[in-house]
Amino acid sequence: MTVRENGDEVLDRALLNAIVDFTLTHPHSDVQRFRDAVNNWGSTWHPVEPVLLPATRFLERTLSLADAGTRPLIEGFITQRARLHWEQSYRRKDNVVSDDMLNGYGFAEILGQRGPFVSERVRSGLGVWGPSITYPIHWHEAEEIYVVMGGSADFTVGDAPSVRKRAGEVVYVPSGTPHGFQTTDEPLAVFYLWQAGALREISTFA
Repeated sequence: MTVRENGDEVLDRALLNAIVDFTLTHPHSDVQRFRDAVNNWGSTWHPVEPVLLPATRFLERTLSLADAGTRPLIEGFITQRARLHWEQSYRRKDNVVSDDMLNGYGFAEILGQRGPFVSERVRSGLGVWGPSITYPIHWHEAEEIYVVMGGSADFTVGDAPSVRKRAGEVVYVPSGTPHGFQTTDEPLAVFYLWQAGALREISTFA
């Protein structure tokens, strides 16, 4: 391992430790569903190429909308923003999400099949969306949790009415359940976890 790779692993591990600690100490019963997978994610690290997306410009605003419990994790991603691999699941040619969403969202995965900490059990990282973006109703095999880090959105899960969620609040999505959200006039940052399904599955849309 080169000196640079060793330094990258140390920085990545700081985010990993923050994610593990946040999950294992979170009091919400739905977050607790993911504790075993996060605590036993695996052991392999590999470097990932930095990719910066325009949506990361919203991170500071979501930080200003965070609370005491969520602020440290956003700060960690802001500090390391330029060296993380920010990505999107959808492409313009897929014609499943709007140009507004494609121009205003992204996520950085820390745990998962594409690392930097490689796991076949769990997928986790931070996602960010700009204001007034619709993430259309979609579904996938894996169960998922969103913990709102900063900002707000109106979440729809299954047949239930949409509910506005803000910093510190939790949205649990059972396997195969249709879900989506609409951000408000604020941007949104969420901590996400997937398990019990194909971790890189492309969602099906209504």
